[in-house]
Amino acid sequence: MLCTRNLATRCLRRVHSSSSTGLVEPEHSLGIIGVPFAKGQSKQGVELAPDLLRQSNLRQVLQAAHDRLVIRDYGNLQYAVDENLLQQQRVHYHHIRNYADFMACNRALIGQVKQMLQQNSQFLAIGGDHAIGFGSVAGHLQHTPNLSLVWIDAHADINLHNTSQSGNIHGMPVSFLLEQLRSTWQHAELDEIAPNCLPKDQLVYIGLRDIDPYEAFILNKFGIRYYAMDAIDRLGVPKVIEMTLDALNPQNKIHVSFDIDALDSNVAPSTGTAVRGGLTLREGISIVEALRDTKRVQGVDLVEINPKLGNDRDVRTTVESGLEILKSMFGYRRSGHWGNIDTGILGSE
Repeated sequence: MLCTRNLATRCLRRVHSSSSTGLVEPEHSLGIIGVPFAKGQSKQGVELAPDLLRQSNLRQVLQAAHDRLVIRDYGNLQYAVDENLLQQQRVHYHHIRNYADFMACNRALIGQVKQMLQQNSQFLAIGGDHAIGFGSVAGHLQHTPNLSLVWIDAHADINLHNTSQSGNIHGMPVSFLLEQLRSTWQHAELDEIAPNCLPKDQLVYIGLRDIDPYEAFILNKFGIRYYAMDAIDRLGVPKVIEMTLDALNPQNKIHVSFDIDALDSNVAPSTGTAVRGGLTLREGISIVEALRDTKRVQGVDLVEINPKLGNDRDVRTTVESGLEILKSMFGYRRSGHWGNIDTGILGSE
């Protein structure tokens, strides 16, 4: 039986009065779930990232970025592998690593995401490796079928079980989400556990620079929109952001799945599959700011920070970069803001 930790009782709903209008504003709340899953690839350490980010003052950073944000931390996800999944692995998916654990974790995460969205206006899933992107987006789709996905990553993560050279399932999560690829996972019972598919025209990639041949074939066959680093260099981040937002249905909520290796390894060295020539931290912040300003972002993943890779300085640099991305995602404005202060400090005119 799958299980998730029964972590926090539901907090009382909180409202805030606006000093300028006297109106009551609805609660803006964020549910956080740590997903310490490391079996989507071969390097241990990513399972430490959720707790490391918490120890690095994640909650305080987010609260300072948005002083009206109500934060509920649901702890770390737990799951159990059942015999049915082990049988699927033995018979159908033995050539990829840890399929049963992958599916058990993501089935638990699907349920957790639905719960968090019933109790909060947004959620944040902290990996772990990017294999958790399947359950995070699939759970989001079950709660919000009209969904767009922006996948910010050096890698497309859309391999199939029979196209992956490494067998690492963190390179496959997107392939579980698209209707056009479901037939390749015919033994995974996806129609039962993740019945809502992501429309292929509502998926946009940003930051790609290490695309496997079969992934390139899939992206081009289905006309999936992606902006690799050569396009970003040619067009510039503002134009890529504009084209990304033009591609997304303006009525849809947005899920942002951010792999820390989207950033250049100079600013995010402690990750398992670092690729040089990535986004600068400023470019990464610009992208998430533009998405945030749509006021439609409902779900966010941050994955692939690995504290066991690199020296202490590398780890600190990577964690700080992740926190900068998250604080901008959830409210921090580089241009400043003056909400929730005593506006009479300069006297009346």
